[in-house]
Parts: sequence; structure tokens; C-alpha cells
Amino acid sequence: MLPLPFLNPAAGTPAVRNPLRPSVIVPTQAVDADELSSDCAEAARTSVVDVVEWRIDPLLAGSDGDGAERAEAVLTLLPSAVTAGLPVLVTLRTGFEGGAVDIAEDEYAEVARRLVAGLSGAGSVPVALDIEIDRAEAGALIAEAREVGVPVVASHHNFESTDSREDLIATFRRMAASGADVAKAAMMPQTPADVARLLGATAEAHAELGCPVLGISMGRLGRTSRIMGADFGSCATFAQIGQASAPGQIDAAHLAEILDRL
Repeated sequence: MLPLPFLNPAAGTPAVRNPLRPSVIVPTQAVDADELSSDCAEAARTSVVDVVEWRIDPLLAGSDGDGAERAEAVLTLLPSAVTAGLPVLVTLRTGFEGGAVDIAEDEYAEVARRLVAGLSGAGSVPVALDIEIDRAEAGALIAEAREVGVPVVASHHNFESTDSREDLIATFRRMAASGADVAKAAMMPQTPADVARLLGATAEAHAELGCPVLGISMGRLGRTSRIMGADFGSCATFAQIGQASAPGQIDAAHLAEILDRL
């Protein structure tokens, strides 16, 4: 397991203290400053969370503005997220991949591009950006983010089934070749064999590629990947405080206790 590359050493979280422990990421889907600040502060108070993922698609779904206005709404609220000191992963999950907003390819690119510009030099607290690898301009967006030092999690989601082993490996390779800082794949299993295939592909990608990988099998059936994923190379695991952002997320405090015991 390679460590998640955008932790905040000053926060002293579990994954900072122990590089062999996977990072625990919790989501917030806050749409205003007070809610965002409260959610991030609550995550920090647990002392078990390493990163907050801010899912901005609910915010954008409630906006009628163009790409520039939507990006500005995110950047205006961002200071409320970083005050807790935990790194923030900004994620625009599209309707293509199970998110809350349907957005055209050109507008996705515009929002992401403006976020890259706004996040560069955001301050002492690391802020990373999720880029869906299957979006039309994903490669260009990742390259632009690298140029200005914004860490990128390249992602691919299948909420219906689990990709073949060959497709999963090809996706991980494409993410690494694009220059992403983390390569993430999340699949919905239908059988235990699907979970094993996801974990096997994650382990193979971890052994082959030079960047951290993150493999998640969702739902109740995929709990093994959230608990034991680091044994297969996953640099992080997603948990929940309150509302989950994907099926099968485990309460952060309970997951941390399990990881400590392991």
C-alpha cells in the first residue's frame, strides 16, 4: 500500500502517524457554509478521519448558473471546509456515475478547469480534486491540475455490476498513464466472486503501477474491500458520519476501531 499523497501532516491523523494504515475518508454533501463547516469540524473531532470528501454535485444540482458560476459557488464555500484542518477532496460526481447532477461534457470540463485554477495554492491545508477518467477531457484536466500542483484522484464507478478483470486493470493503467495522483475504481458486486475480482485487480494494479490505487466494492457484499482493502494495495477507505455517499459505507468510528484491532 502506498500512502494517500495529500494528507495534512499538521493534522496528525491516524494515517499520518502510521503510514501503513489506510486513510479514512468521510463524505459531506453540504450545500451551505454553516453545514459544510459543521460537517468538517465533526469529522475532525472524531480523531479517526484523515480526509473529508466534499461532494459538490448536490450543490451544483441546485444551481441554474453556467460552469463559471457553478465553480465560483464551490470556491466561495471552500474556506468553510478547510477550517477544520483536514484535507478536502472536492468531488463532482456526475449522473453518468451515480451522482446527483446531470451535466454536459463541456460544462463538466469548464467547472473542473475553473476549480483547478481556484484550488491551486489554496493554502496550508491540502485540497484535491476528483476527475472522472471517462469524461471527454479527463486527460487534459489531469495534466492541467498537475501543472499547478493540485492533486487528482482519477475515478471510475459502476453502480450496476463489476467490470471484468481485464477492464479494471486497463482502467487503472489509463489513470496512472494520465498522471493521476490516485487511481480509484468503485464497483457494485452481485456475487462474492465480484468482490474477489475487484480486490485481485486492485492488488495487481498496486504491484504494477507507480501511483497509489484505491479499489472499492460497494454495498453490504463489498464490506471486505472497505475493511481489508489495504492488504490488497488500497491507500484509503471510505466511511460515513451520518449520511453515506455510496452503498455499504461503514460508520467511521466503527471502521477505525476495526482497523486499530487489525
